[in-house]
Amino acid sequence: MPVDKVMADAILDTYRNMYREISEKGVESDSFKAMGNALQRMEALAMETDDIVDFTAKLTTENLFIQFSNAYSETMAALMKGEYSGNDGDEILLEKTLEAYENSIKNLEGVPNYELLKAPIEELIKLGRSGISYPVFLRTAEEKGLNQLLEGDIVVRDSIIMNKTFAEFMHLPLEVEKQERLLKIHDELVADSPFKVADSFQFGLERERLDWKYAPLTNAWNTTIRLWDKMLMNVYDWLDSFGSFAPHDERWADLRGQTFTMRNIKRTQECNPGIFRSREKLLQDYFQLGWEGLFQHETFLNEYQANRVWYSDETLDLIKKAYPHCQPYQKPPEKLIKQAEAIYAQKRYKRPEAFQYSSEDKEKFIALYGEQKWDEFFKR
Repeated sequence: MPVDKVMADAILDTYRNMYREISEKGVESDSFKAMGNALQRMEALAMETDDIVDFTAKLTTENLFIQFSNAYSETMAALMKGEYSGNDGDEILLEKTLEAYENSIKNLEGVPNYELLKAPIEELIKLGRSGISYPVFLRTAEEKGLNQLLEGDIVVRDSIIMNKTFAEFMHLPLEVEKQERLLKIHDELVADSPFKVADSFQFGLERERLDWKYAPLTNAWNTTIRLWDKMLMNVYDWLDSFGSFAPHDERWADLRGQTFTMRNIKRTQECNPGIFRSREKLLQDYFQLGWEGLFQHETFLNEYQANRVWYSDETLDLIKKAYPHCQPYQKPPEKLIKQAEAIYAQKRYKRPEAFQYSSEDKEKFIALYGEQKWDEFFKR
């Protein structure tokens, strides 16, 4: 899935325009070809990545901004020497460059953070219209750090904040923590920069380091959830399989007939305890988490708060009572079976708010994508 086109265009349009304007002059030098190769790689990365921060980091780590700029400088040097445009080459280049900047402002209209994005471009245009020569314009723009501002630093910071807000909406604490650290790193690099712009190469390295640090933590978090979720299901299905409703429940009902349905029920009764105890051992061995501590563990509490625990509180209590009896070759007490039948008959097994978003979550989503998107995704 390609990176968001609006954000990609905000970063690449300036380079596209610079390449196109020189192309129109009929330049065929090696430096111009190098410009084309760098731009082509930028376009390819825009199609290969789906995250603006990742996209910007790859542009930086592959030195594409530098490659394009160096090739552009060589091409401009040849133009100013009159190799392609005559003695007035620098004046023509300055005018064409300013036209490209003016067009880029038009292309940015309607983009989030429009006012912030266009500010450095307007400053470049003002500088170019001040009557200075093209070489002086280039030198001054570099000294003031205006070229660095065009690399999309504002977009990067805004993207980090957006990723953090989305992680909060999805109740992903590790991702929220990672984005907070990434934002802190970004702001520290900005504070240390003479141009108040984060060094894109260093930021890319720090971001990569952070990804590597959090990858095992995130994997452990997700694996823990999958394990205890399967364990709850094992006990729940095992207990229900002894209920009078089991032959009519979709978990066991077989279109081939009653014989196959009863075979499915028997398999759950005989196999689930062993599967459950194996998973319980894995949870203890790999994550030092036992059954008693499961319901107070941060992963369970987070999933419960996020409304991603399907079972009602009454069902969870019943699962806890059935736990010691869920052993190979054992059957749950009749009292627990009767409780399971009562819960099933009145459909009290599911938590009412399961997989529903809270009002706070709704506000976070609308802040990111707007109320129309909320209505499209959650009210259809």
